Amino acid sequence: MAVREPEISPRTRRLVHAFLLVFAITGIAHLELFPFSGFRLFSEVRGEARITWELRAVDDRGEEVEIDIDHLPLGYRQAPRMIARLRHLGEHERDEICDAWATPLRERGVRVTRVRIYRTAASVRPGGPPPERELQYECGGDAA
Repeated sequence: MAVREPEISPRTRRLVHAFLLVFAITGIAHLELFPFSGFRLFSEVRGEARITWELRAVDDRGEEVEIDIDHLPLGYRQAPRMIARLRHLGEHERDEICDAWATPLRERGVRVTRVRIYRTAASVRPGGPPPERELQYECGGDAA
């Protein structure tokens, strides 16, 4: 008895081809579009230091208050990607972005005058040197 192959509709073939095309494009272009990854999950070379960004709001007394990216509304959580692009933006655009990051603190009553962005390099080795923190940007208006 011969085994018959199931028939695949032309519509199904087109959907599979479209899926594979989008999958290949996201990989080649290094796009991170859910559910497609740009194959960056395990493909990036890791150095001896882990680079992170710290967002700090400066209140009206000059004291710094942490802006926790993980507790920002979902629309604000692309902060690390935005920070990488800040150097290409004008001062007005940078101030608007920083003001947006400070909005949740302002809604809690903190009078934010500036936002400071620090680049932190921490050793990934156990017992390595302490993290180094360097101010990269200071932006945001004096609006309350």
